[in-house]
Amino acid sequence: MTTHDNTATTPPLDTATVTTHGATLSRSLGLRGNILITLSGISPASSVFILGGAALAVYGTGVFWGFLLAGVISILIGFCYAELGSRHPIAGGDYTLVSRVLGPAAGSAVFFISLITLPLIIAIFALGVADYLGVAIAGLDPLWTALIVIVLTTITACFNIRANAWVTGVFLFIEMAALVVLAFLGFITVSRPVTALFDPQFLDTTTGQLAPLGIAGLVLAVTQGIFSYNGYGGAIYFAEETKDARRTIARAVLWSVLITVAAELVPLTAILLGASSLPELFGSELPVEHFLTERAGSAVTVVILIAVALAIINAIIAIALQSGRLLFAAARDRAMPEALARPLSSISPRTRMPIVATLTVGVISLAACFIPLDVLLNATGSTLAFSYGFIAVAALVMRRTKSGEAPGAYRMPAWPVAPVVALIAISTIFIIGVLDPAQWLSLSIAFGIVAAGFLYYAVYLRSNPATAHLLSGEDDEVAP
Repeated sequence: MTTHDNTATTPPLDTATVTTHGATLSRSLGLRGNILITLSGISPASSVFILGGAALAVYGTGVFWGFLLAGVISILIGFCYAELGSRHPIAGGDYTLVSRVLGPAAGSAVFFISLITLPLIIAIFALGVADYLGVAIAGLDPLWTALIVIVLTTITACFNIRANAWVTGVFLFIEMAALVVLAFLGFITVSRPVTALFDPQFLDTTTGQLAPLGIAGLVLAVTQGIFSYNGYGGAIYFAEETKDARRTIARAVLWSVLITVAAELVPLTAILLGASSLPELFGSELPVEHFLTERAGSAVTVVILIAVALAIINAIIAIALQSGRLLFAAARDRAMPEALARPLSSISPRTRMPIVATLTVGVISLAACFIPLDVLLNATGSTLAFSYGFIAVAALVMRRTKSGEAPGAYRMPAWPVAPVVALIAISTIFIIGVLDPAQWLSLSIAFGIVAAGFLYYAVYLRSNPATAHLLSGEDDEVAP
């Protein structure tokens, strides 16, 4: 195995000698540390309260089937991530995996998706913190709260990776405890049998009564669930900081997706079974908070909502960590001009963290806070389906290429069932989206981002002989 110098400077552009590990991160995370940061980025508690609550208001009991089917699809996509990440355990997430398997053009498109959507997601989360901290601190301004949260979380994300694992782990424990309380309150006050969930129904606002949920509505509920579970592939961003990466990364991805599905589906099911009145639940402005207040009172609700605020902050830290590694990996690959690549690919000699790249993402996130919230939501709404589509295609292609040859790497069961079924599900979501005028703006933005990525490849990467994009080097871990 090639050895590498742990340097804080950018490696030279000699593609014959430089590997992707020219600037080495600190390989100090174990399996649990990786999972803690990955789950923090997913933030099951905020997903249940924000995305799950919104889904209950629109899709009613269809949330049960929607999130259940979304869980199956997420596990299948998790298999794809696990095998791809095991063969290419390199910082950079989707960008690195797709680039290595499908080539730099597709990799450039995925890089643009991630570089744009990750900071936007940070901004969306930060703008929502005031809504939950407001139960304890009255009069918080959403914009100023978001700006302060992003500054503090970005600084935290510059600490060494083990410190971040501990910080996110503490916050994660608090939010998981909140979900346990939520599930407990639902299951000890069951108001209807589980068979009541088998027939998906939603609240018809014109009649105020429950009505059958159609296939289109169920598919949209599935998309909401997929978005809610998203983030388990984030384990790959920390591959170069994870010990025994080729074996550990696959386990981190699969454990993360399984824990996420259980942590979100169980409390949502408990709410549906334990709510005293489904029409009142679905008709409330904030269904999850409505249920919590009904069953536990205002004091417990305040405590839980503060825990959700901490969960959102925790998610921002984790996503800032991921975003920094995305920008660092692309800069190290020389997928951008040298004037940008050199500082962005640098590593702090003290913390062995990509501080410049992380701070840059923080600045982008701060700027995104000034974009109207509806524009932010539309810009992130459909990009996830594109990312999963690229990952599924890469999982299909990989075993037919040299990149699929990696002794000791994880191999998903029943290949190619997982990527094929995932592609069918993603295609169905696209078809439903095209048929729904409400989704056109989101789809248009997603198509525009992907097109911009391919254009960047055609105009710059392909025609610039000085770039060392997608350097050939060892994908294995190096000595710490």
